Amino acid sequence: MQEIATGKPYRHLKVGYFRKRHEDRKTKIPKRYSVHAALSLKGDWLEKAGFTTNTQVRVGVE
Repeated sequence: MQEIATGKPYRHLKVGYFRKRHEDRKTKIPKRYSVHAALSLKGDWLEKAGFTTNTQVRVGVE
């Protein structure tokens, strides 16, 4: 993997959440919501690092 200078080698992120709405299939009325962990990456530094819009990425967890 090629390394690209972005000014800062590390970024500090916080795990947040997103709410998923579960609807009744026939009426489309929300039945319930569930909460799931989420990470959001955004900023000009992503493009400087080579992540342009619609770039596919592979994420690994250690």
